[in-house]
Amino acid sequence: MPTIDISKKDLEGLVGKKIPMPELEEALLFAKGEVDSVEGDNIKVDIKETNRPDLWSVEGIARELRARLGIEKGIRNYRVAKARVSCTIEKSVEGSRPFIACAIVRSVKVTDEFIRQIVQLQEKVGMTFGRKRKEAGIGLYDFDRMTPPVFYRGYKDEEIEYVPLDWKVPMRPSEILQQHQKGKEFAHLLKGMDRYPIVIDSKNVVASMPPIINSESTGKITFGTKNIFIESTGYNWETVNIALKVICVALADRGGKIEAVKIIFPKGGPYPKAPVETPFFRTKKITLDMGYAREISGLELQGKEIVALLGKARYAVKKKADKLELEYPDYRNDILHPVDIVEDILIGYGYNMIGTLRPEMVVTGAEQLETPYIDKVRDACVGLGLQEVLTFVLTSKGKQANMVGRDPEKEEFVEITNPVSSNWGIMRKSIYPELLEFLSKNKHVEYPQRIFEVGKTVELDANTDTRTRERTKLCIALAGKGCGFTLIKSALVAVCRDLGKKCSLHETSHPALKEGRRAEITGDTSGILGEVSEEVKKNFGLEQDVVLLEMEL
Repeated sequence: MPTIDISKKDLEGLVGKKIPMPELEEALLFAKGEVDSVEGDNIKVDIKETNRPDLWSVEGIARELRARLGIEKGIRNYRVAKARVSCTIEKSVEGSRPFIACAIVRSVKVTDEFIRQIVQLQEKVGMTFGRKRKEAGIGLYDFDRMTPPVFYRGYKDEEIEYVPLDWKVPMRPSEILQQHQKGKEFAHLLKGMDRYPIVIDSKNVVASMPPIINSESTGKITFGTKNIFIESTGYNWETVNIALKVICVALADRGGKIEAVKIIFPKGGPYPKAPVETPFFRTKKITLDMGYAREISGLELQGKEIVALLGKARYAVKKKADKLELEYPDYRNDILHPVDIVEDILIGYGYNMIGTLRPEMVVTGAEQLETPYIDKVRDACVGLGLQEVLTFVLTSKGKQANMVGRDPEKEEFVEITNPVSSNWGIMRKSIYPELLEFLSKNKHVEYPQRIFEVGKTVELDANTDTRTRERTKLCIALAGKGCGFTLIKSALVAVCRDLGKKCSLHETSHPALKEGRRAEITGDTSGILGEVSEEVKKNFGLEQDVVLLEMEL
């Protein structure tokens, strides 16, 4: 759980009122925070929420408290000026760290507390939400020392050098990773890369090597800084944008003026086709049945009470009969289901105000019948020297169809009615695309890589009550030099032997696997195995040989 340091005086200035300490301790519960310690004006707050990076700063807490205390309600709108500056992503970063989102915040007033809070937020977002900078790393720069347009491109080690922050001499990327403190700490994120991602301006002044370290020339915010350039980099377009927005709104809450940056993408690969101006503040929508809210919460709340509590939780609310249509900021990625809305209602109502009830029945748990068999499958895979991984059942058509050579228009999936993101819009039919993505995010790890997953897939089936059918499958992926058909076939033989299954192989066609190096599994089970095609490997940014096995259990 993130723990942050805030100044009580600074917080009161942002909220707009003085708050006695006992009242503040109660109010912080609305922001999912608890006071850990108090030393003079400094308060250490333990945030009990790992999915709300917008709360991990004094600005975020103040934003939440202004609504909870009745000073504001509903969604806070942030004006974004149109882009006057562009950042071009070049194809050379696709294989290392493909995405960048940028913004400029102008007219900032830098103080000691400003620097302390923005550095703290930058670190918390990068280390927690960004998974130790792997999924999202953030850089802030003195924009007046940069000459736009800005470029995000990959350089070979001998092609570039710059003076990293708190250093005195120019260094090549490899030297930074070996000698600089931050370079050594995060070197694994760029290990094995042919090209190092670099943010650089039109005069070839390096801003940073994300997500490692800024440059000494532009990457330091001082009391003289007036305009700040922000970049967020990572592997997922939505993730880097959420991280960027969290930083931008914090600076805007201190009076900064947000200006967009036009992101220009290379052709092909995982990139959007047209340029996009970032940050873009939009809203997401979800419907809440008030009967459901009462049932889950156990509270007999009137409609007006629910609407008022949701307004204090910064939702825009429209009431239609017994349903509420809610809008909320798109940088909140913690809302996946109406039960998450009920949680916000309960926080606003106050957990301490809820009475206790005696349980009406006693139930005991028991192991599912299939569990011992699944454990046997796992033991068989571990015995082959494979490492177990877990990926999400919710996924995207891009991974399940486009990237593995299937036509998304001809494929039928179990789709989510109101997905929070296109990245989580369908239920997976196959596990192997998720393992290919897993391999693509772990190219810096030593090869060979030998992984497996035992998990659920969901398909449409008109013959069931739910019109869907859930299946349990085993998927094995082996990556590294020399991984071929014979290797994955021997894995199948070993697993079938341990499970007592008899199977045979027949030549088949499959868009993700090489012709002549693929087969269909029949007999006591069904599935496919073979060598991944060059086109599919390219789609996932994989260069090593990869073989797959997926079979139904």
